[in-house]
Amino acid sequence: MIGQFVSRFVGGIRTWHLLIALLVIPSIPIALWFSVLFGLYEQGIDVSTFVNNFMILVGVVFVINSLDSLTRLYSENLQLTVDRLGKLQYIATHWSLLYGLILLYQFTPLQIEWVGLVVIGLYVAISILILLRRKLLLSLISTS
Repeated sequence: MIGQFVSRFVGGIRTWHLLIALLVIPSIPIALWFSVLFGLYEQGIDVSTFVNNFMILVGVVFVINSLDSLTRLYSENLQLTVDRLGKLQYIATHWSLLYGLILLYQFTPLQIEWVGLVVIGLYVAISILILLRRKLLLSLISTS
């Protein structure tokens, strides 16, 4: 899903530029933000209700944006487009999909720790496979 989204915008970019654009640059503000939050927590400083509610609002906007991107990508792959459904049916369908996904996330029995563990396991498995098959991968890259 992320690969489909990114591939629309990165035609002709070098691999290391893409790495910096996707991993390094977004990590800087996130690291700064969590450093500030950790500093506030460690010093026992209370955050005002306004700032707390604003942080919740930003989190909700990020979740809705992620769900919207997810549904838009999958709906395009399934040809659920405005041209095919019409504007009102398209909006109603996507609103229902977003609302349904939000309800699914609310009722899910999954815990974030287990999801994180699976993601870390996938990274380790992929890294090991790349190391084991690096000669084959390098030969495929050099021939293309």
